[in-house]
Amino acid sequence: MNEITDYVASVAKFFKLQLGTSLTDVYKMGSLAHGGFSQIYSDIDIGLLFSSTNPPKEMDRMISEAKQMEPEMGKRLSVFWANPVYDWGRLPVLDRIDLLDHGVPLLTNNKANFKRPDKADIHRALLESVEKSWKPRAKELSRLAELEPKNYKPYVRSLLYPARLIYSWDWLQITSNDRAVEYLREIKPPGLDLHLIELALECRYDRCTPENIFAKKVDLESHLQNAISYVSKK
Repeated sequence: MNEITDYVASVAKFFKLQLGTSLTDVYKMGSLAHGGFSQIYSDIDIGLLFSSTNPPKEMDRMISEAKQMEPEMGKRLSVFWANPVYDWGRLPVLDRIDLLDHGVPLLTNNKANFKRPDKADIHRALLESVEKSWKPRAKELSRLAELEPKNYKPYVRSLLYPARLIYSWDWLQITSNDRAVEYLREIKPPGLDLHLIELALECRYDRCTPENIFAKKVDLESHLQNAISYVSKK
């Protein structure tokens, strides 16, 4: 974990040198910030906030160079960036609430401060994510005859996603996989196989293998649909 911490600190300094005063701060996001980071499955998420009127030039080049600073860790680096009013950049609704609630500033002691997306915005973003990303992914993974290493991460994420979806729908927040699964234990949504979700959580800590779950012939489309049915009734 120290290597990742050092890499993230170096990336923050790199962007500051490249962007100067237009860069308000660089933040740790995702599981690096809200907890539950997995050395196997987690991305390295950082967010950049700007004070400038116009978007910075050559962001693609800078992000590419940041990834190349440590090529192996760079494969997992995901950079979100925008100004506070989100006139431009890459900082979707769900990542905005994550940054607001959990973002850890790396250059100053100033927490992110901008207008929070409202309930309708968050619910809309969750449903769009389901339609654009999670449904197609579940369909693709459900049709695999065998699970190759390249599919371990998306498979485990698809198993865990119903917990994340339900938690964010009910609480209008982003949280760790651990807390989301704990919440499912509390509310026990009908139709969801909580045991499968708990096994996927064990995989994140290398205490279970994705192949063991895949051997159970899980119908990921039905698994996701059960979560959708829950939120559609709220």
